[in-house]
Amino acid sequence: MNKHVYTHFWKRIGATHPYFGVLTHSEYRVDELDADTKAAFFASGQQTIERTARMFNAIWPQKGFNPVHALDFGCGVGRLSLALSSYCQQVTGVDVSAAMLAEATKNGADQQRDNVRFQLIPDQAPFLTQQYDYVQAHLVFQHIPPANGLLLLDHLLSHLTAGGFAYFQLTYNNLSTPSGKFRQYIHFTYPGIIRFLLGQKDYAFPMFDYDLNAVFALFQRHGIGQVHQRFGTSGNHQFVNLYAKKKPAPQP
Repeated sequence: MNKHVYTHFWKRIGATHPYFGVLTHSEYRVDELDADTKAAFFASGQQTIERTARMFNAIWPQKGFNPVHALDFGCGVGRLSLALSSYCQQVTGVDVSAAMLAEATKNGADQQRDNVRFQLIPDQAPFLTQQYDYVQAHLVFQHIPPANGLLLLDHLLSHLTAGGFAYFQLTYNNLSTPSGKFRQYIHFTYPGIIRFLLGQKDYAFPMFDYDLNAVFALFQRHGIGQVHQRFGTSGNHQFVNLYAKKKPAPQP
């Protein structure tokens, strides 16, 4: 799946199933979403951000997790951006889907979060012009082809201020059998055909694994001085949560 096919896929998901595109549980499909499930959707985002803040506070207690300006990459409908706004003076959420960003803006107004803004990622990078003291991407890079994803990670890290925090979740190993990997490839490469032939209403979301050597090389190049890792497994994919801190600016 090349970059343009991937971008078109997510724009289509954003226009048809914006909440399901963030969390692939059946209750978040557009035809099943109601007030209670929407509240649960955002409560899950609050829990994720609370857990992330606790991790940073535990690892770097002297600094503490209190960003001034945070960037939420792949923000979708604002599930994490809006939760993050309780910890930061300002939050910027960016995404490739204009439809998801429109929904995120509406959600921000509904929740009266006036310190959050949303920005569309253009088809051509670079798309960031400001610096941020916290950058995060949760459940995002796993859906981006690594060749493009590493360029995006490079861009994000270049806009992290000295001494700033970063959090990224990355998948790095597919535990499926060879035949299972082949079926995944067919599902991800030809999703429309598979849905038509099998009569499925759900989308097959592309999953990609990252070379952690390449990731850590980028970290080091951008002055990341410390990284804390937590490993886990979701379905057939092993992932790592990376909590990072950039080196402070050198003293004059």
